[in-house]
Amino acid sequence: MTERPLRWLFFYDCIYPESLGGVEHRNYELARELGRLGHDVVLSGWAEAPGAPHPNVRVQPVARASRRYLTRGRRSGLEAMLLASQVRRIPLEGIDIVETANIPYLHLPLLARRCRRRRIPLLVTWHEHWGRYWRKHRPPGRFGPGMWRFYALCERLSLRFGTQAVAVSQLTAGRVSAVRGEAVDVIPNGIPFERIRALAADADTAAPPLVYAGRLIPEKRVDLLLDATARLAATDIGRGLVNERGALLRIIGGGPAEDDLRGHIERESLSAIVDFAGRLPENEDVWRAVAGADLAVQPSAREGFGLFPLEAMAAGVPVVHCRSANSAVSELVRDGRDGWEVEPDARELAGRLERLLDARARLAAASNSAVERAAGYDWRQVAAQVVETGSELVRRERT
Repeated sequence: MTERPLRWLFFYDCIYPESLGGVEHRNYELARELGRLGHDVVLSGWAEAPGAPHPNVRVQPVARASRRYLTRGRRSGLEAMLLASQVRRIPLEGIDIVETANIPYLHLPLLARRCRRRRIPLLVTWHEHWGRYWRKHRPPGRFGPGMWRFYALCERLSLRFGTQAVAVSQLTAGRVSAVRGEAVDVIPNGIPFERIRALAADADTAAPPLVYAGRLIPEKRVDLLLDATARLAATDIGRGLVNERGALLRIIGGGPAEDDLRGHIERESLSAIVDFAGRLPENEDVWRAVAGADLAVQPSAREGFGLFPLEAMAAGVPVVHCRSANSAVSELVRDGRDGWEVEPDARELAGRLERLLDARARLAAASNSAVERAAGYDWRQVAAQVVETGSELVRRERT
């Protein structure tokens, strides 16, 4: 712990609970823990009004998020520029250290300049580094075949800004380090472990045996999970579970792909085996719903960390996830211990789910291992790493 509490400012475009993405959720929970430790924290970004969600924590908006942005759940280049234009409004008076996410990139040079002028350390947390993945995310279109190169260049140039860079996973740390030319420490995201454990005790044991929770975007490959669930429903194990528990899969979340997924369910007549819960009001509602499942399934092609798998593990739910070179879930879920890794193929995924749902002893052992693993990611441990890193940056700036 530092000699005195620090005054932190977290800057990001979205602030929980107006927006429910991973970064804003992380900032909100980390701010809660830092406030509990006696630090003063300002959450600055797009919000409707000032607020004080926790002791020693206040929300200080620089602007309001557009309804269109909150509904769509995906920022545009114009909105990234708008955020950059609001850097001048960030309340830096009396702040000891500023922390920001790497995305959406355009704010970083302006924020670094403001911090440098005031001799305030800037800690940049990299949640993902896409590199050539931009080509898949921004394929050739009306703006020409090479637009992805522009986004990749913005990302690459952003790596030079900030007093120090950290990453939430080894996957991202390695990629950032290779470009930045220096070692990059890992400070993972965290979970409120005890709160999740308490809610898990009230789980609905009659809930569907499979659960997915998260943003509904194409990269999450929930359509792959739907196809696997349809195959599972055609087996004796699947039919028995449908009769016993009413459905095989519960989907929790919302996002740009929601309409497509609902259409997929309707076209393939899957409504009898898929419970589409949509967006739940509070994190606690999500954790309670996840805890009722036997297996959490994360088919995503891209995960900078893997918050949903980690929350599921804390609730005692083992995780089945799909292999991907752009996913850090394998850093959290130890294959064969806390969960299982499979190829992103509907037939293989369905087969693995069928075998596991018929192996109660294996599930019980993996559940115990998952809880033990998740305990190491409690916000108290993560906050201690953040405080240690921030305190050192402040000390260096003042000497």
